[in-house]
Amino acid sequence: MTADPEARLLRRATTVIAVQVAAAVAATVVLVSVLAFSLTIRAEHLAEERTVRAVTLAAGPDLVAADGVVLLRRTADGAVEASTGAPPAMARIDLMRLRAGRGNASVGDRHFEAYAVDRADGSRTVGLLDVTAREESGERLVRSVLIAGLTGIAAAASLGAVLGRRAVRPLARALALQRRFVADASHELRTPLAVLHTRAELLQRRLDRATGDERLRTGAAELVADTRILGEVVEDLLLSAELSHRPAHGVPVDAGGLAREVVASVEPYAAAQHVTLRAEIGPGPLVVTGIRSSLRRALAALVDNALGHVSAGGTVTVAVGGEDGRVCLAVVDDGAGLDPARAEQLLARFARGDQAADRPGRRFGLGLALVQEVLQAHGGDLRIEGSPGDGARFTMVLPAGAATG
Repeated sequence: MTADPEARLLRRATTVIAVQVAAAVAATVVLVSVLAFSLTIRAEHLAEERTVRAVTLAAGPDLVAADGVVLLRRTADGAVEASTGAPPAMARIDLMRLRAGRGNASVGDRHFEAYAVDRADGSRTVGLLDVTAREESGERLVRSVLIAGLTGIAAAASLGAVLGRRAVRPLARALALQRRFVADASHELRTPLAVLHTRAELLQRRLDRATGDERLRTGAAELVADTRILGEVVEDLLLSAELSHRPAHGVPVDAGGLAREVVASVEPYAAAQHVTLRAEIGPGPLVVTGIRSSLRRALAALVDNALGHVSAGGTVTVAVGGEDGRVCLAVVDDGAGLDPARAEQLLARFARGDQAADRPGRRFGLGLALVQEVLQAHGGDLRIEGSPGDGARFTMVLPAGAATG
């Protein structure tokens, strides 16, 4: 047995809210960080560029360094001069390879903002500002922003989870109230409907004996059929509401015996419709773990569905077999078939097939939707196969349980 589908829905909603909050915070952190980092680096870059340019343009014959800018000059005859305090390694810089104006230069692991000015006398003056410390500071800033951002996202995810639980709490209460209302209403309606159905049957029998008016007899028969259908709908609603309150464990259920039981109970109705109903049980123990009454109702709904889509002379087969650690209970008919594209639509509550609409009294009710709920509550699934004009196959797939002695 699996967890309550509604509980899974609420957990999913909580997770979605937490992820959305974390994503929103992450996007905000990334945007703010990128903008702040870009603006900071850009401002420092511009300040460095202005400083190097100003000092270089103001350099005179004596090459006086200022504001951390080192000055180098290559004279027309190829001699290189440097300002006081210039590191010896700077002599390795090929000043003529630097483009005029703003540029960059490197010596070993040191990086410089450069500005080159060509003079009328054929000399070139180059100002160099060491930006290695600024680049290392920028890298540290990036790492700090990443750490702070990841911490913020983690905190936002935690906050989102808390907010998500608070946000879905009213939904959880609403679902619980809805389920309780359906269960209470179904319980209250069950007895009056049973009495109504019994009285309708008594009325039908009396009219059959006491009157020859065909319209009255037909109306009484339709009343009996309608009260039976209404009772089945109430039973379906009650089962659907109770599924999530069942215990998380079931009992071993013989799938083959369950199929024979359903076929035996429905066979008289199938015979009245001139439809052959049979069971085909595979070899070996075919045992599932679950609630027998729920599984029986689900299988009966599939058989009822198949009978509603098979014409007189047709066949409905309930086949039970094993498949890779699972037990499959398939209801196969040779009726009008179905469009595979409509498979999802058939799982909607009170959905109706095309042929079923032509048969008075036939209906899906909660039908396939209820079957799907029962199977999901048992850790299984419903397969729908078929093609127009070639019959249909509805398969209950359930995890195999341990066979009992």
